Amino acid sequence: IDGVNQGDLVQEYAGEIIGERTKEERLQAWSRDHPHDPNFYVMHLEPGWYVDAREVANVARFINHSCDPNCKLVPMNVGGHIRVSIMCIKDVAPGGFLNYDYHFDTQHGDKFICRCGAKNCRGTMKGGKQVEDEKALSKKTKKQLLMEAKGRVQ
Repeated sequence: IDGVNQGDLVQEYAGEIIGERTKEERLQAWSRDHPHDPNFYVMHLEPGWYVDAREVANVARFINHSCDPNCKLVPMNVGGHIRVSIMCIKDVAPGGFLNYDYHFDTQHGDKFICRCGAKNCRGTMKGGKQVEDEKALSKKTKKQLLMEAKGRVQ
């Protein structure tokens, strides 16, 4: 790359938009047909919807994982449709590599070994504390969230 600045939009993560059932069917078929290949390129878009970048995609699907990333995924509303953008969170020098934390939602973290070499490497591409905190937050009701927010203001 020619260098990317913090805050820049790198690219959209593009692919075919599929529902939950189709995702499950495709992942099961992929595991059956490719038992030693964990590269499936399916990303969560919003509840019940996913981006499958295996056959219809752009080069964003080849951005690697790092536990100390220089990019992050940011959902964006474009004309009423949610899209996943890849935003730069640290300056990347010309010739540098782009990466983001995959935060895989899996029960099988041992299948997704990380060898990124970062000082804070988790050893897995499975989601870490930040993802767990976000999941806990998403389980709270609107009333609970409002009460917590009011408590912080007072």
